[in-house]
Amino acid sequence: MNRKIIYLLILLLISCNDLVGPESHGGSTGESHPEPAGNNEIIDATSYPEWKYYQITLDSLILIPNIGQNFNEIAFWDIAFQRNHIKTNSGTSGIGNAGACVDSTETWNGTLFNDLNQIEEELNYTYDMILNTFYLGTGEFTTGSTNPSLETWAKIDVNNNYTMTITHNKFIIRTSDGDNYYKFWMRDYYDENGISGNITLIYDHLIK
Repeated sequence: MNRKIIYLLILLLISCNDLVGPESHGGSTGESHPEPAGNNEIIDATSYPEWKYYQITLDSLILIPNIGQNFNEIAFWDIAFQRNHIKTNSGTSGIGNAGACVDSTETWNGTLFNDLNQIEEELNYTYDMILNTFYLGTGEFTTGSTNPSLETWAKIDVNNNYTMTITHNKFIIRTSDGDNYYKFWMRDYYDENGISGNITLIYDHLIK
């Protein structure tokens, strides 16, 4: 066989292997999985100074307006978003009994998400604390109150224009009343136009 033809066949095989490799954002090994079932939300967290506060319900995340600086004195919000940061009504962020648990040993896919319907009893939930992870958009970072477990839903690449890569970590979030639990999968940080701070997520209620 002609050497040129053999060389072209080798290149074609290499290209095909690249196509079936893992996705760039992680959490996928090329296996086929169903679409996750739950409540789909797109959060506008594009503002650097402003947090968006929500109450988690069975059907949707309900935006709570005009909380302002009194967020740490109000019990009925559960979760809040600002850029890539997510906080819960707990610890340094509020008076509630919320919190978050992360399992980074196994990333979400449609099968795992759909199969998890009941909360495990012995999970460790982290409360919010002050962290020096808040990017100001100027190449500098500052401190703020956030949940350390939820900080791991995406990784920031300071060497690549501060782009975010989704980890697809498994998260369980407890509401501020301490009685309800939800599985959360943060799936994207960019909208269809590549604008950052637009968080696509899916979540669903878990039985205790």
